Amino acid sequence: MRLIAAFLLVFLVSCDGEKTCKYKPSPIFDKDLPHVVQYNFEKQGSQSLESMLLDTNVLLEISQDVCDQSRQEYRFTVPGDYSRYADSLWLKEATRQLVFLSSFSAKQAPLKAWADIIETRRYEMRLGQDREVEPGVFVRVDRIVSPDQSTLVLVFSQQ
Repeated sequence: MRLIAAFLLVFLVSCDGEKTCKYKPSPIFDKDLPHVVQYNFEKQGSQSLESMLLDTNVLLEISQDVCDQSRQEYRFTVPGDYSRYADSLWLKEATRQLVFLSSFSAKQAPLKAWADIIETRRYEMRLGQDREVEPGVFVRVDRIVSPDQSTLVLVFSQQ
């Protein structure tokens, strides 16, 4: 399980000269990857927002905060109302999306480890609740639905 903690830091370990924060966020993806139609990365201090429109019609937004605690939040937004779908579908979709993202390049390959963790723990997980997968390392799967669009939310945090 140390792999999980190491993965959280793979994208985050970059020394920052500021005294208040030890690390600064770096991009997880880039605009030249397969399936990426539009791409943007913005950073301010210890926080960043990365957004991509994928050729699957999914808008992926990734926010990172790496100051006192490491936190990455992935938001997969699609058109349509998916409120009638069971919680189990959202957990399965989290796994599916991470496997898809892990195929983009070697840099994203570690996302497959997160997919495996969610798949293994899927029957113990509940939407909207943090699940500790290693001491101090948490995963949360949630959803936000409306008549116009639906969002799958994945949060990885180290406390």
